[in-house]
Amino acid sequence: MLSPEYLRRITEGSEQIAEELHQYIISEIVSRMMARIGRGEDYILTNADAWRIRTLQESGELLEDILAELSRYTKREQQELLEAFEDAGITAMNYDDKVYKAAGLSPVPLEQSPAMIRLMERNMLATMGEWKNFTRTTASAAQRLYIEQCDLAYNHVMTGAVGYTQAIKEAVNNVVSDGVTVTYPSGRRDTIETAVARSVRTGVAQATGDISLKRMEEMDWDLVLVSAHMGARTGDGGENPGNHSWWQGKIYSRSGKSKKFPPFSLTGYGTASGLSGVNCRHSFGASDGEFNPYAELSAQDKANKGKQYEKEQRQRTYERRIRKTKREVLGMQAAVDNCKDEQAKFALQQDFDRKSYLLQKQNAAYKAYCKQNDLRELKDRLTIAKWNRQNAAKARGAAKRYKTAKGID
Repeated sequence: MLSPEYLRRITEGSEQIAEELHQYIISEIVSRMMARIGRGEDYILTNADAWRIRTLQESGELLEDILAELSRYTKREQQELLEAFEDAGITAMNYDDKVYKAAGLSPVPLEQSPAMIRLMERNMLATMGEWKNFTRTTASAAQRLYIEQCDLAYNHVMTGAVGYTQAIKEAVNNVVSDGVTVTYPSGRRDTIETAVARSVRTGVAQATGDISLKRMEEMDWDLVLVSAHMGARTGDGGENPGNHSWWQGKIYSRSGKSKKFPPFSLTGYGTASGLSGVNCRHSFGASDGEFNPYAELSAQDKANKGKQYEKEQRQRTYERRIRKTKREVLGMQAAVDNCKDEQAKFALQQDFDRKSYLLQKQNAAYKAYCKQNDLRELKDRLTIAKWNRQNAAKARGAAKRYKTAKGID
């Protein structure tokens, strides 16, 4: 069994790698866009066919560079997943094996069980396959975004729809605001770091769930303890697998034959919406039928009637906004640094200052919300790759400039 906090933090390494990749891609697009459209209006005023050919050539170079960089990031992610799955498997089995040993049984260590190792490897390879799918589509999306924004700026200037400086600002804002996203078959869109975090958490939860059940079969063990945490999702509020608050923190019968404990199947294990499903932080392990450290927590969460879940979901919204704004600030800084036209550079600097001020306001609002609702500030959920003290200092200085220019106290 793994704790909900363990499953929350298990994705941190992979998220960091994905965030670095995302920020690299945004910076590359912006830098190359500035080389293409940031040299002044005279440079843009050229034959449409020549412009299109050169833009396509440069987009191909961008794609080649991103794919080359992807190879390096993929090697890092493979190592990260190997370590994450190995640690999760050992941690989960250590918990379960204590229960078995207390009952006088002798479970075989995980590393000596070929069957369980295969289960872990299968889930890890599936998760790695998702990473490759995400990054491959992200690279193609980056190329399309570069072409779209270069062409949009060109068409705006050539038709006189907007001025050169405004066209540059719009192109940069479109790239840094939207970034590059992963699109699921359902049409849902996520940033690559969000998609990777969800994939890793789900993969680890399913892998450790599979080996826990395998060990129960080996030990001929029937009773299962399911973990609990405050703010569990409630789904439609009914007694079904989608309502995690309903089934969490209880002891179940794996076979469903117990007269004292409900069947494990009620949790919906093995389905996307149930226990160890998509992005679920619940876990389970062997139970002695008596000790349940999650019972009180589960009761508290039920009494809360979903209010804690709503508060934490709102907190997640604040955190996503702050991370998004930080990415935008970094992207705008890249535009300012690489723009050669002085008038456009000045306009981009003003946008950078305004966005930095927005970040300052968002940070203050996040602190106030957490304090008001007695929530712990999760600083690790506010960080993004490439954001260091120097970037933070630049953003504070830019926010101060903006407030001075606007007469804001």
